[in-house]
Amino acid sequence: MSLQSILVHADLSRHAPARIHAAALLAREHGAHLTGAAMMGVSRAIFPNGYHQRPDTLSAACFDPLAENARRALQRFEAIASERGVPHDTRLVADEVDDGLALLSRFADLVVVSQDDLDESLSDHVLRMPDYVILNSPRPVLVIPHGVDAPAADFARRVLLAWDGSREAAAAMAASLPLLGRAESVTVAMLSDRVLTAADCAAQQDELLGFLGRHRVRAEALVREHTGDTGRALLALADELQAGLLVMGCYGHSRLRELCLGGARRTVLAEARIPALLAH
Repeated sequence: MSLQSILVHADLSRHAPARIHAAALLAREHGAHLTGAAMMGVSRAIFPNGYHQRPDTLSAACFDPLAENARRALQRFEAIASERGVPHDTRLVADEVDDGLALLSRFADLVVVSQDDLDESLSDHVLRMPDYVILNSPRPVLVIPHGVDAPAADFARRVLLAWDGSREAAAAMAASLPLLGRAESVTVAMLSDRVLTAADCAAQQDELLGFLGRHRVRAEALVREHTGDTGRALLALADELQAGLLVMGCYGHSRLRELCLGGARRTVLAEARIPALLAH
C-alpha cells in the first residue's frame, strides 16, 4: 500500500522549501505524483472560472501581482521537485489558501502544509490555516514544523500513533497505513484517564494490533495514565521515544468548547517540533 498522489502548498514563505522537500521525499519513496498548488489569496467567487484579466485594466493592476507571486512560488516548487527527481505538476489557483487546498485535496492521498508561524505576514497567509484544511479536507494532512530547515529524510521511520478508540483515531490510523507499512517502529499510544480507562485500553489492544498486522504493520502498544493536556502528553511521549512522526485524529469541537477545554489538535499544531499527520 503506498501513496499515489501528494498535494503540497506552495507559497513564498520562508517555510515553503522545508514542506516541499518533505513532500518530495515522500513522493520519491512511494513513487507518487507530486502537485504543487499556489493560491492567489482571493475568493474563488471573484474568479469562478479561473484568473484571466486583460492587460492594462484596473482589475489586472490589482490582481496581477497576486498571480505573479503564485507563479514565483510554483517556480520554486518546480526547482525542488525537479532536484528530487519526482514526477510533478503545478496548480495556480484563484482562491483563498485554506479553501483552495481543501478543495484540491479531494484528488490527492495526502496534503502537506506548514505549521502556522505568527511571525509571517504574507498577504495570502491565513491564520490557523492547517486547522481549517484538516477539518475541511477529506484527506489526511501532514503538518511540517517551522522550527527546522527540513525534516530528516527518514522522519517517518519511527512513528507514534495516538489511539483513543474514536472514529477520528480510526480515520487517522487508516489514512496513515502507507506510512506505517514502511516504518521501522510503530508505537500505539493509549493515554488512559477517567473516560478511557486502562481496562478499556487493554480490551482494544488485540483487535488494534491485529488490524495493523493484517496490513503488515508491526506495532506495539503503550498505555500510560494521563492527566492534563493530551497534546503535550503526546508530544512528550514522541520525544521520549525519539519518534519522527506523530499520527493522530482530530475532533471538530466548537470554538467555545475548545476555549473552555483546550484541544489536543490545537496544542500539537502550535507546539509540535516533528511532523504530524492529522485526519478528521
